Amino acid sequence: MWEELKDISSIHQDRKTSLTGFTISDVVRSGVEVPSSSVGVYAGDEECYLLYRPLFEPIIKEYHGIDEIPSHVSNLDPHCLTSMIENEAPIISTRCRVARNLSGYGFPAGISGEKRLEVESVLVTALEALEGDLSGHYYPYDLLTSSEKEELVMGGYLFRENDKYQAAAGISRDWPEGRGIFYNKDKTFLVWVNEEDHLRIISMQKGISANRNIFSLSIQSKTGADVKAVFDRLCRGINTINKAFLTHAQTEFAFHKHYGYLSSCPTNLGTGMRASVHISVPGSFNDVQLKNTCRQLSLDVRGRHGEASEAEGGVYDVSNRQRLGRTEVDLLQTVIDGINSLITYKT
Repeated sequence: MWEELKDISSIHQDRKTSLTGFTISDVVRSGVEVPSSSVGVYAGDEECYLLYRPLFEPIIKEYHGIDEIPSHVSNLDPHCLTSMIENEAPIISTRCRVARNLSGYGFPAGISGEKRLEVESVLVTALEALEGDLSGHYYPYDLLTSSEKEELVMGGYLFRENDKYQAAAGISRDWPEGRGIFYNKDKTFLVWVNEEDHLRIISMQKGISANRNIFSLSIQSKTGADVKAVFDRLCRGINTINKAFLTHAQTEFAFHKHYGYLSSCPTNLGTGMRASVHISVPGSFNDVQLKNTCRQLSLDVRGRHGEASEAEGGVYDVSNRQRLGRTEVDLLQTVIDGINSLITYKT
């Protein structure tokens, strides 16, 4: 790959994107500065995926496990789900989130400070207009107290500071200006503003706490195992926010007919969706066994607080690995079926 990258760099050394002036050196900076990065490339704007396609496309295909990239098709209809999590599952919480960026603006790795504030203003206008169970308030990051941030982070609601991969990519420039979080009264619908992408739209629902009997959960009630309710709220939020952008700012989500919804990191292309379940796994199931089993089920597994974090109290975050080449419903169904298989396998 390095030899190929050098060839690509040689070909494109004088080229840069028209919107943000992003070069191929900017694209690979995170991976070069932090070699432990699993992917190590970030797009600074929409044009990066076209101008530097010889670099991005092999990475996209390998990560998402596809040989060809088909035209993207979305399905945001919860009624198309064919099954739910079965029995009384040890589910602590469920969340679905999507990554989105506004068309016509640089992505966080390439955007200027002035434009970042403009994006924040556009997003806040749209978010503050949400109604019903989606309505809430926007909280600028720099106005949150240390205790408020810690409480939100530990509750799984807020992004963490000092991500070394994002910092190396230039995403953390001017921190924390122009960043913030929107959430509704129950903290079941949230939007991160100007973190790795312009938006991370999140629907989540918590179940019983980890210190209660995990097998007392009823999945028929609105608990952390009620995947359909979580997905329904996400779909309504996505559609309402996009309509608001068209109305108030004459823009919409950045989109490519094959790559789907465009994101800063190529791992989030396509649906941009990560559907994850926090599940309490018996101690007899060690990390290696769990990771191998999840991989066989087309799932990804990480610690409770995200990538590179450790599992706490036997609680793991299990999610879809693929984002591209399938619809949102297909990916969520993979998670549901995988969780059912995982629970059956252990019980």
